[in-house]
Amino acid sequence: MPYTATYLWFVGICSIVTAWLMISAIRLCRQIEDRSERLRNFSSVARLPKLVNVAINRDVASDVETQALRRGMIARLLAIGAIGIAVNLIAWTGV
Repeated sequence: MPYTATYLWFVGICSIVTAWLMISAIRLCRQIEDRSERLRNFSSVARLPKLVNVAINRDVASDVETQALRRGMIARLLAIGAIGIAVNLIAWTGV
């Protein structure tokens, strides 16, 4: 079944939003890295493991501002997952 133009527009918009959210999450992760002593020795090449490490490890955030940055980063990562689930559910229904 070929995809409709509406679905392709929806997927395109979701892709743009997902890219913006990922860039935003990486920027927040870098800000948390700059503020946190525990992340200074973590490899800057491994960006995805650093995102996961910051999202899972509560001890990374030492002060209130860093905790707020961490919560914002986690919210963006959850939004990326929600967009992925929505696109897959819509694709499976064949709309």
